[in-house]
Amino acid sequence: MLGHTHMAVGIAAALAVFSPKDLPTLIVGVGAGAVGGLIPDIDVGTSDSHKKADLITIVAIFISAFVILADLIFHVGIKDKLMQNESIVQVLIPVILFIAICAYGKDTKHRTFMHSLVALILLTACVAVALPTAAPFFVAGFASHIILDMMNKKKVWLLYPMKKGSICFHLCSSNGKVNKALFYIGSTVSVLLIAYSLWNIIVPQARNILKF
Repeated sequence: MLGHTHMAVGIAAALAVFSPKDLPTLIVGVGAGAVGGLIPDIDVGTSDSHKKADLITIVAIFISAFVILADLIFHVGIKDKLMQNESIVQVLIPVILFIAICAYGKDTKHRTFMHSLVALILLTACVAVALPTAAPFFVAGFASHIILDMMNKKKVWLLYPMKKGSICFHLCSSNGKVNKALFYIGSTVSVLLIAYSLWNIIVPQARNILKF
């Protein structure tokens, strides 16, 4: 599937599986779901398009920057954690490892390491240590990417590096009508789930304010 489809479905999957209970978690969840849905395709640079891999990297950085900016407004907690002396190393080490894993994955064959359970576990571990709130949403987004790609006609090396771990179901092409349908469905579901989460967050707060 194409990048915009993976991002839309990644957000939808993240919010569907893990419902945010407050605004900071919603912001982190949307960002983590989007990055999780996009990041596996960073390995396309070794196959047919370096530009696509670079674009995915830029979009992932942009989403991360958006989450950090939102933290300054809604106090997600990232800044507070980074400012704590005892947690600086705890944050920096997993971030460096995350970048290192992605750098390695970018130089691997498409749909091998970066589409495997090994990459999912390693990257999620990094996210969980650096920002635990984001981890479940990242997992959902990443997993949705793998599941969608297994529907295509090119194998996904799910159990990398085991030789018998390649899977594909030959159900559709990666850029055909199914891809377009999934993009529209993912986008619609994402918008509805964001609206639903905002309703559940804002309405109770408004009721509490009106009681005073």
